[in-house]
Amino acid sequence: MRPEKTTARPVGHGGLTRSLVLVLFVLAAVLAGSVAAQEQDTLFARLDTDIGSILLVFYPELAPHHVDNFVHLSRTGFYDGSKFHRIVPGFVIQGGDPNSKDADPRNDGMGGPTMTDVLNTDELDLVQQVNDMLETKGYEGLDGPANLKAEFSQTVKHSRGTLSMARGQSLDSAGSQFFICVAPTAQLDGKYTIFGQVVTGMDVADIIVNAEKNPSAGRDAPRNPVAINKATIIVGVAGLLPVEKAAWEEMPADLKSAK
Repeated sequence: MRPEKTTARPVGHGGLTRSLVLVLFVLAAVLAGSVAAQEQDTLFARLDTDIGSILLVFYPELAPHHVDNFVHLSRTGFYDGSKFHRIVPGFVIQGGDPNSKDADPRNDGMGGPTMTDVLNTDELDLVQQVNDMLETKGYEGLDGPANLKAEFSQTVKHSRGTLSMARGQSLDSAGSQFFICVAPTAQLDGKYTIFGQVVTGMDVADIIVNAEKNPSAGRDAPRNPVAINKATIIVGVAGLLPVEKAAWEEMPADLKSAK
């Protein structure tokens, strides 16, 4: 994943106006509200694909901001229609790039969300107020790629079924692209943010990762990429299908949550 980078610009010597400081303070307060903290029940995501579904459980206690990000993007339909654009047998399947929705596989792996994608309506209204103030002072607005700060774990490891976040060269450059490990990948431990685990659907992941490749589109590009038709967030075990609930009940305790 190689997201576009932005360059910070210094604020003028006059400083921010009192109104701007107030808006920024309110914005920070709004953004501080965690989806995971507000929804006390276990959070799941069901990825309905062309060849079956993958059920994920999130680890908000391990990576709250990454969980919130995935939940928000799923609920807004950001992932719907995107494809698993990277497959590496014995390693990972990777998806979540909005570029994968178009007909050109050569740009897959380079896309991600913007600020507009990751904020809700109230938050965007506050950002617009800030942008209006910045414009009157001659500055560019708060826009462009939305990059997440890393939430690396030094204890939880990348194992088969781990849900983790892709990023660029910068440690704090995750956006929307994620990967699922199809085998233990110790070389990723402490370097990529783990934020969940597969509950059901590793058979689907195995089919995806072993598909025929398309070298003309990239070394790890599949010839016929599998699409995520719908990403659905499920709050609590009651929303699971019987087969999913049975798999959840049989799942080892250390995979149901992580710290």
